Amino acid sequence: MKQPVSLPTPFRVSVACALLGACMSAAAIDAEGNYAVWGIGQASCHQFGKAHAADDGLAAYKAYLAGYLTAYNALVKDVYQVTGTHSAKDNLTAIAAHCAKNPMDSFERAIQVLIEAGMQRKTDGSTAWGRAAPAAR
Repeated sequence: MKQPVSLPTPFRVSVACALLGACMSAAAIDAEGNYAVWGIGQASCHQFGKAHAADDGLAAYKAYLAGYLTAYNALVKDVYQVTGTHSAKDNLTAIAAHCAKNPMDSFERAIQVLIEAGMQRKTDGSTAWGRAAPAAR
């Protein structure tokens, strides 16, 4: 019998916090569309760009992105994988490109742009990226 895969505790905590934060943020958006952003999501694109260019200090950004996208995938109706077949590296590269043009944006805002681009790419009429068709009955 295969043993379940165990993720490192910091990663599990990051994902759990992102899921909780996404749940709370969805309910806490104010009348003007504002909401609190926690953790490294508050960092500027400029800060992320420096870390990305140096390939140093990216662990926190990777964990935040993974948790954010997992929460989005789990909470948004008819979404399996919002970024399609793109890898984590592809997603970070896309965020870095956005950040190079928008250094004053937050890292969280750059993730929102990534998500918006992912939703625009999905034009085939299916209900979710990467989700297998339901089994015939």
